[in-house]
Amino acid sequence: MAMDLNGRLPSSEFGRRFARFRDAAANPQQSCETMFGTTRQVEGLRSESLFSHLPMTIDEPVSFGGSGQAPNPAEVMLAALGASLEVTIRCYAEYLNITVDSVGVDLSAELDTQGFFGINAHVRAGFPLITAKVNIVSSEEIEVISDLLEIASSLCPVLDNVKNPTNVYIELDIRKPGDATS
Repeated sequence: MAMDLNGRLPSSEFGRRFARFRDAAANPQQSCETMFGTTRQVEGLRSESLFSHLPMTIDEPVSFGGSGQAPNPAEVMLAALGASLEVTIRCYAEYLNITVDSVGVDLSAELDTQGFFGINAHVRAGFPLITAKVNIVSSEEIEVISDLLEIASSLCPVLDNVKNPTNVYIELDIRKPGDATS
């Protein structure tokens, strides 16, 4: 994807730092970032997760048997998509010296529970459509912001995972009560 946008160069410290990271990523030995974490169901349908040594709670609404004290897994996925779009837009705005005063994303999706409950084999268990409305406040020309959104949409990691099939390997570890845990 061409990112020239009339020779714009980063002018902020963040934009220059992003440029250095981007340049380093051209080296395959420096381009892989491994991410890992854990999630454990702790009470009812509430799960506690730990990623980058930071805790996160995921739950279900009271109407579904949860405590209603945290977003459900599908909402967390939507939040991850919105945040990843925002980060990607901000990184490339800074890299390309595009003024963005603020960026936010309004997300919506409809889940047909016939898929989750296995009632209709023709209905997906997940979202058939996600709508993301990107809200940007900027003094830049509309064409510049449109180009920025096109760049971000093509390079956003979470959007890529949502739009394209991703191989997921699920491994099972069964233990008896009282066995040591990892």
